[in-house]
Amino acid sequence: MRASGYERHADDWYVEPAWCVDALIQAERPFVGKVMDPCCGGGNIGSRLMRAGAYTVNTDIVDRGGGPVDIIADYHETIPTVGPTSIVSNPPYGHAQDFIDMSLHHTTDRVCVLLRLAFLEGVKRRAWFSQKPLARVWVCSKRVSMPPGGSDIPAKGGAIAYAWFIFEHKHSGPPVVGWLGNEGAA
Repeated sequence: MRASGYERHADDWYVEPAWCVDALIQAERPFVGKVMDPCCGGGNIGSRLMRAGAYTVNTDIVDRGGGPVDIIADYHETIPTVGPTSIVSNPPYGHAQDFIDMSLHHTTDRVCVLLRLAFLEGVKRRAWFSQKPLARVWVCSKRVSMPPGGSDIPAKGGAIAYAWFIFEHKHSGPPVVGWLGNEGAA
């Protein structure tokens, strides 16, 4: 059992709650152009963005059924092909830096990724961050519960702190830290 209280999913697919995506949408300026979620899982992020009026392209390495998956392929293949303006995603944590690097290389506006708050830690990562346009870190005030996708395991009280990391191409200077509540939660 992991710190989250859930068994590890083979494809690192964990389902973020709708309130967490809605809170990001409310905190950020509107998404324009083509917005991509290259690790869409069941399509939660893309669905919430579409409801907010964004034009989305949703891809994943696996067709999970029931979600708005436009293309089935690895993000290394699809991001350059789609050429999105922005990326909003809950990527596999073990590939987060590579994912952000790839996303920044192929977008023109911003990259928003949902990661553990502990992603900020580390000497090597500090050097990496100094070379990236990290504009904002939106800390989720309420703990986020992300059960493994494709399971019937209900979301329970989260044990890990999460945040949305916003990398914006035109940003310079230190990042701003803000907090998100549980807007839209039932």
